Amino acid sequence: MVNKLISQIRDLQVEPGSLAIFWLAQAGFVYKTPAGTIVYVDAYLSDCVHRMLSDVMYGFKRITPSLIAPAEVEADLVICTHSHPDHFDYDAIPVLAHDPAIHFVAAPDCRAEFEKLGVPAEKYTIFHRGETLTFGDVRLTGVYADHGELAPDALGVILQVGDVKVWQVGDTAYRPDMWQEIFGLGVDVIVPPINGAFGNLDGVTAAKLAHDAGAKVAIPCHFWMFAEHGGNPAQFLDACKELAPEVKPLLMSHGECFVYGK
Repeated sequence: MVNKLISQIRDLQVEPGSLAIFWLAQAGFVYKTPAGTIVYVDAYLSDCVHRMLSDVMYGFKRITPSLIAPAEVEADLVICTHSHPDHFDYDAIPVLAHDPAIHFVAAPDCRAEFEKLGVPAEKYTIFHRGETLTFGDVRLTGVYADHGELAPDALGVILQVGDVKVWQVGDTAYRPDMWQEIFGLGVDVIVPPINGAFGNLDGVTAAKLAHDAGAKVAIPCHFWMFAEHGGNPAQFLDACKELAPEVKPLLMSHGECFVYGK
């Protein structure tokens, strides 16, 4: 049986000047461009965080089902903002690596993980803070993120398609002094975490950041995947009303599509 979400992503025709955004859960998003380019960012498709235990894998069980199996993914790019397994899916990556159409773009700490999994070097590109890469009609820029000692190489990413700019903030604390250049870029959509644990933004600081960035739309993420992670979307909505009234907060359901157009 064909996965309905995969079919929706495949069949969607995105109008020029627009960008389609699907939320998969946690920090996982799929973007589709007018040219048909499909980009996955931080897609957590398995339950490897629960299965595996080590210094960074805590045994957290996913409490929301995966909408897409790794073997069902149809993508051009798969981006990993750091090597934590809910962003770099240790069970999904080897499956995705067998697809000749998929190329990975990942933060520096992911290189060793690709090597451990036997992913050929030609299948991935490591990118760094301040670096911009172009793949067809997609421009990717690695930007600062402060995930502390948990992941010192963690990045955020600005994804630009035409005139549309999306800032997927990645796992980070609130560091406005480090983002002044981004605040002047004219970000259209900001995607911040709101779980407020493990050094991440909570609903209040995420709303502050949406205001700082001058974003038009703010889509919160990184909540309700693991009981241990927390996250309060109602807090985020209330904070946006108070701290960022000019920003449209958008709570997406899992698998929902939002098309942003200028």
